[in-house]
Amino acid sequence: MGIKMRKAATTLHFREGKPKGFKLSQLTYAPIREEDLIKYMAQSANVPESNIEAAVAAIIQGILYFAINGHQVTFPGFGGFYCSLKAKSTRRLSELKVKDVAKSLTLKYMPVSELRTRIAETGTTVITDGVYTGEEQ
Repeated sequence: MGIKMRKAATTLHFREGKPKGFKLSQLTYAPIREEDLIKYMAQSANVPESNIEAAVAAIIQGILYFAINGHQVTFPGFGGFYCSLKAKSTRRLSELKVKDVAKSLTLKYMPVSELRTRIAETGTTVITDGVYTGEEQ
């Protein structure tokens, strides 16, 4: 368990002559399908899949509704969701435009510190899966 890393070669674009460098990159698997997540949650909670499916849909709608209306939606032990807006500053009031704000609207997630700590404690494992086969330095 934990986060798996693999060795990777990269070109150091910021250095003159652009030499190769080496780093560890996270091994990312395919996204979990919604059906598989709902099935896992239903088995974990010992409730019908239809109940979990309805609850997940309601949670998503609730987060969107309240976040879009300026609230921070917080789940104890998990974290909070909120909307973030950034706008250009101008020298004249007449130059301010709402469309500049709408372009920068993003939904953000801030995990609670306990969750961040648990993820950090899972550790990492460097695997050799044949992705990088170049000469190591």
